Amino acid sequence: MGILLGFAALELLAGRFVHARTSTWRDAIIDASTSLVLPLVAIPAIFTAAPHVAELVLPSSEGWLAGLPGWAMFSILLIADDLTQYWWHRLSHTSWLYPLHRAHHSGRYLSIRVVYRNHVVYYLLMPGLWLSAILVYWGFGAVYGIYILLKMSIIIGAHSSVPWDAPLYARFPRLMWMVERVVSTPATHSAHHGLQAEDGITHYKG
Repeated sequence: MGILLGFAALELLAGRFVHARTSTWRDAIIDASTSLVLPLVAIPAIFTAAPHVAELVLPSSEGWLAGLPGWAMFSILLIADDLTQYWWHRLSHTSWLYPLHRAHHSGRYLSIRVVYRNHVVYYLLMPGLWLSAILVYWGFGAVYGIYILLKMSIIIGAHSSVPWDAPLYARFPRLMWMVERVVSTPATHSAHHGLQAEDGITHYKG
């Protein structure tokens, strides 16, 4: 939440948070309500249910992976959470799952306001959240705290309406060419949130 508030403050200071020309009151209500869905509904529900699922899969398994080295836990989380979220997001741009993700693209602006702008079922069915919750139950708690801090910094930063990456692209174009193939940036994510599919980059309507 601190990361989100930090970028919100940055957008407010830059005059890029309200989006008066492209945002409506309906957008504001959707942004505010959906921003509460993940932390107040989806995550508590999944992290409450996941231990029961873990016990069904492997009885008496609480903390059984706690002895793994930190780098191994981090690597497993990259696959179990980040990679599965990548594919879940790609699948959400197909016609049969897009209704769960449509709200994220229905606004005519990109901002940290839309970071969590998805249907609650989009999160409740997200494989990475379930796998992460199970891994936390199995002993990944401390490493997961570091991992999720880094991950959310990247995700929220990529949705920022403040082009903080622009100076980096100008000064280190070759480096940023490599960076954007590993993590999302405001430049790459704003292209994804474009309004026209004909440009060959935007993947807007599934």
